[in-house]
Amino acid sequence: MAVIALPTHGHWAWDARGDGRAVRVSAHEVVGLLNVSIWRDDVCVGTVRLAPEHAAALITGLGEGLAQLAAAGPPTPAADDARIRELEERLTVLERRPPSWRRAVDAVVGWAGSSPSWGRRG
Repeated sequence: MAVIALPTHGHWAWDARGDGRAVRVSAHEVVGLLNVSIWRDDVCVGTVRLAPEHAAALITGLGEGLAQLAAAGPPTPAADDARIRELEERLTVLERRPPSWRRAVDAVVGWAGSSPSWGRRG
């Protein structure tokens, strides 16, 4: 797997929920891709590399979403603030979980370590 150096210039957008969540957009001119990365505090938790035509489609979607928000007017207070807080707390827990491959490795190591035949030669 090739590692592409992080460009020194990028644009950040901070999540309205806080908690150190952010999105970073950077151009990788050498490979002709736009990188969109998702951050939690100072850790990159995911990336998407977009070809220019897919980045353009994303920009179109963002523009359409902004137009819908503008047409809807200012937001009204949430009817169920407690439910929204509960969902955000659950999302935070999920975002902090180790990736599935890490949980699978830990499970196999745990299973192998508890197996009665572990380390025996036949």
